[in-house]
Amino acid sequence: MSTALDMNTGRDTSGELLFAADRSAKPQIIIPKDDGTTSRKGLAVGKVTIADGSPRSGLFSLDREGFSFLHSPSSVQNFEDDSEVEETYYKEIRKMVSDAIGAFEVEIFDHTIRVTDPETSYRRPASHAHNDYTEKSGPSRLRDMIGDVRADGWLQDRVVQINVWRPIAEPILQMPLALLDASSYDQSDLVTTEIINERQNGRVGQIYSVVNAPGQRWFYFNEMVKSDAILIKGYDSETDGRARFTPHSAFADPNTPENAPPRRSIEVRTFARVRR
Repeated sequence: MSTALDMNTGRDTSGELLFAADRSAKPQIIIPKDDGTTSRKGLAVGKVTIADGSPRSGLFSLDREGFSFLHSPSSVQNFEDDSEVEETYYKEIRKMVSDAIGAFEVEIFDHTIRVTDPETSYRRPASHAHNDYTEKSGPSRLRDMIGDVRADGWLQDRVVQINVWRPIAEPILQMPLALLDASSYDQSDLVTTEIINERQNGRVGQIYSVVNAPGQRWFYFNEMVKSDAILIKGYDSETDGRARFTPHSAFADPNTPENAPPRRSIEVRTFARVRR
């Protein structure tokens, strides 16, 4: 079957990402109590080719590659105004996710703005090839968010976690987002990684890191603008062969112009419920 991956793409590039060093041990990310530097164990830098998916952007599928690209203008005027985001953008996000996967219920649990400018208080893009949830932490995060009683009901249906990523300044030239085609990796390429948060009394969370392996296909979308959005599947309770986890990472594009403006983006995290 011909897919987006069989097509010629546009401005391919390369990038260095943090990968799991091997499959034999769990990497660890330790967030210190103070403002010190986050430490990372069991990770190693790897260089990969990253193909430009822009010329065939409409062919990517949440159930095959694990991500999809949408032209979806927003009515939000100021994405740095939390009130406007929560009152206006969240409604748009619920509809976007519902339309994408046929969900009858969508819950939003937060949003994050990331900026490359070190002079701001916003979080920086992360150059770590990772998936936000694991087989264990996906349902656990749902329970944390909506409570055990509601989660028990949700988990009788199909549950899908989706992040919606969008530029809030354009075009994106610095630290674009790379996505790993979920049909191109083996489950053994995903390595459970502990996040130890010393600011939260040593709370331990889980994500997947990725082992850099032959055959993996990475994509990005060149020079995204504010009317563009990417849906990224972080967890899917369905186990019928469709994409369930979609590793991703920011990366330093070697072709970035010296005077490129800082990257500014917003990501909204959702859980969606789909009837079986």
